[in-house]
Amino acid sequence: MSRARLVPAFALAGLATLVAGTAAAQQRLPLHWYLTAGLSQPTGPTSDLLQGGGYAVGGGLAYTPQPGGPFSLRTEFNYADHKATHQLIDNGQQQTGYEVDDGHGTFTSLTVNAVYKVPIGGGARAYGIAGLGAYHSDVSLTQRVLVGGTYCDFYWGFCYPGVAAGDLVVASQATTKLGWNAGLGVEFPLAYGQAWFIEARFNRIEATKPIDYVPITVGFRF
Repeated sequence: MSRARLVPAFALAGLATLVAGTAAAQQRLPLHWYLTAGLSQPTGPTSDLLQGGGYAVGGGLAYTPQPGGPFSLRTEFNYADHKATHQLIDNGQQQTGYEVDDGHGTFTSLTVNAVYKVPIGGGARAYGIAGLGAYHSDVSLTQRVLVGGTYCDFYWGFCYPGVAAGDLVVASQATTKLGWNAGLGVEFPLAYGQAWFIEARFNRIEATKPIDYVPITVGFRF
């Protein structure tokens, strides 16, 4: 082989080694961010007050001491939103004496969770997850009212007085308590430590009357 051909050959070999080394380094990274989204279902007595079919979103940081190993830790922030049931709206009207048109219950949590994974074939892994942390619940009931104000039309460049429909909070209750969660999931690993996963987790907020809900979410770790 001539010297002119040896130089490109060595260059390609060096580039391939660099790419392989970079991929291997990414595979060994112990930290990965992830995002989740899905539906949330209140359970037990909580389902009498809040409707199912709410939405849940979240995200966090996953730490795997031994990349590719079975054990990892997740520090995560999650949020779930549910509409009030007719029962809660009726109770709110009776207790406050005001007309109530709508209501919502939201749950915000910051938790630390342990995850243990086992292979189930085809590269997929099932896992159990459990953890605890701080949970903030906020339930509010609202009345649809007309609100007066000044409104501006930026296209024509003038402002005018008027009224518009808005929500007036007639009753609310917010609390921050310790809570815990436990659930199961299935993970579908990709290259460089990335993965798709789906999971269902039971959450309980240890309030005077415990609040229970189960988000079912799809997530991506990157």
